[in-house]
Amino acid sequence: MTKKPLVIAMAIALSSTAISAKTFAQETDAVTEFDEVLVTATRISEKASETSRSVAVVGEEKLQELQAASVAQALKNEANINVTSGPRASSQGIEIRGLGGQRVLQTIDGARQNTTSGHRGTYFMDPELLKSIEVVRGPASSLWGSGAIGGVVAQNTKSAQDMLDEGDTFGGYIKQGFETNGDKIKTSGAIYGVADKFDWLINGSYKDNNNIKQGNDLTLENSESEKSSGLMKFGWEPSDDQRLQLSGRFSKTDELVPSNPSTSVSNEVPLVRRNTKDQNMTLSYSLNPSDNAYLDLNTTFYWNKTDYDEDRVTKGQTDSTKYETLGFSVNNSSTLGSAKLIYGIDGYQDKIKTVRDDSGQAGERPDDIDGKTKVWGAFAKARVDITDTLALEPALRYDTFKNESINLDKSSDDDAVSSSLGLVWNTSDWLTLSVRYDEAFRAPSIEEMYSTGTHFCIPHFLCNTFEINPDLKAEKAKNKEIKADMRFSNLAGDDELAITVNVFRNDVDDFIEMTVSDISFEHGAPTMTTSWDNIDEAKLTGFEISTRYRYEQTRLLLNYGQTEGKDKNTDQYLTDIPAKKFVADLSQGVMQGDVKFGTRLTYVAKQDQRPDSYQDREQFEQYTLWDVYMAWEPAMGTFEGLRVDFAIENIGDEEYLQAWQNLNEQGRNFKLSARYNF
Repeated sequence: MTKKPLVIAMAIALSSTAISAKTFAQETDAVTEFDEVLVTATRISEKASETSRSVAVVGEEKLQELQAASVAQALKNEANINVTSGPRASSQGIEIRGLGGQRVLQTIDGARQNTTSGHRGTYFMDPELLKSIEVVRGPASSLWGSGAIGGVVAQNTKSAQDMLDEGDTFGGYIKQGFETNGDKIKTSGAIYGVADKFDWLINGSYKDNNNIKQGNDLTLENSESEKSSGLMKFGWEPSDDQRLQLSGRFSKTDELVPSNPSTSVSNEVPLVRRNTKDQNMTLSYSLNPSDNAYLDLNTTFYWNKTDYDEDRVTKGQTDSTKYETLGFSVNNSSTLGSAKLIYGIDGYQDKIKTVRDDSGQAGERPDDIDGKTKVWGAFAKARVDITDTLALEPALRYDTFKNESINLDKSSDDDAVSSSLGLVWNTSDWLTLSVRYDEAFRAPSIEEMYSTGTHFCIPHFLCNTFEINPDLKAEKAKNKEIKADMRFSNLAGDDELAITVNVFRNDVDDFIEMTVSDISFEHGAPTMTTSWDNIDEAKLTGFEISTRYRYEQTRLLLNYGQTEGKDKNTDQYLTDIPAKKFVADLSQGVMQGDVKFGTRLTYVAKQDQRPDSYQDREQFEQYTLWDVYMAWEPAMGTFEGLRVDFAIENIGDEEYLQAWQNLNEQGRNFKLSARYNF
């Protein structure tokens, strides 16, 4: 690990300490605006300042300002969090500290979202239906099991209780938005209410866009999209300490895109009419008697189903992929003297079924994949107060998992133990230091272990075929992390300051990567194969700094993140590691907060940390983006209940390419939305 990140972080902490002794000696009040409450990401309700993990929270106010087209876009300004797969919102993914895809766990209201299938998108939730997004940066398998090597993206949907003012029993809203880039229109609305012990909400959205304009007024062909989403929630509270909730959601996306939406149509990447349907049902029950320190029970049962129906319009082929998950989670929290303990069990079954149409290409398509994965896990996490200022946070989880290929009548099973240990030291009322160690793993998928058939063909020469790998091992990670969290208030009057620094090193072994062999000749005929193999041993080091300051109605946010990735065996830089990113966001409220003006600057450095094999390829140059935004929401008067948001993104129409991506990102975009609450 290089010393530079650690030196910078320690310098900030030490300089803050010195300044504090002289300037901030007065007693500070509790910071509230910048101390969000985590609801699901860490599996326990706690403030961001109290957790030893690196977290980022995007609340409803920020979601409104961003008017994001995807969950990934809503997180693009956070340190060491990046958007992957290009500007098409339906295919965008999230990368945390250089790890993305299946290495980042996604949850919605505590239910795992396990869908993964080739180059297709897996983030289906419309941000309009969310009240917050919580992100854990770094491994979290001791809490969540498989998949959380890079981190966790926890999405929390709206409910009637969040939307209604105190004393109201019925309400709703209607919202209309428009964006100039792609001529996008978006309509959404909701109605909700409470009646005695019942509450309910019905929320929906629809959006339609033409082709996206990239920087410098270039058009990204085949980027049109149409999407509809819906959410229903029904809650019943038979007593003050119980809640039963049933929710259902759906999304449907129609688009004409390349089979790999992160690139353009070519001879190897055909045009596809893709219809994606995602559905979910979640039933949850909580019991939390106020007079019982041993009982805080939360149970969740969920069902997810994702269907990808595809028409390869230029080849006359119709494909189908169906992914289904059935899962549950039961956990309880108990307070035992100076210790708080959370423990539970969970499990899920994933099923995948595919139909590959090889009409006109007999023997030149992948074979069908029919299989299932079963996972069971048990975990325990504690926070033990050793002294008034020192706390220990141990956690342990055991998982067993099994993959079965129905087509090949083959199976494999394994288990994993994930442990973590954190030490939290409240050095003063303004500084909390913590150090932690986390282990994590990701079990291989059915697709990685049991894909067969043809991957691709070079006409009149050869076809590349898949080879199964039933001995594929799970990826494993070991993360070491130091965190400094500083909170101040009343420094210059009505103000608040929050500074968080995280320094980490994540060692990931048995990386699972697709391997395409060199061409060989057997009996005079050329052959080539594709398989998934455990190859890399990676070392990821870096840090992130988040600074947020409010003086009366003026707010300044500064985020910086950098990650370095190297192969531990060769000391070569790894691919797919994002460039260093700095974001500054300044806003000013006027008219008693009814109006807010803001501007945002994003600087991304040149990515010159590349392996030797990439030195002669296209450079990933630095770029700077400038956005402005405005919000108007009168608290009273004739226009009470109305909110208008306006933004201009990428004002300079910058033509830029994120490191390791294939497509230039979206160019200049004017965004306008109006919402009326009733």
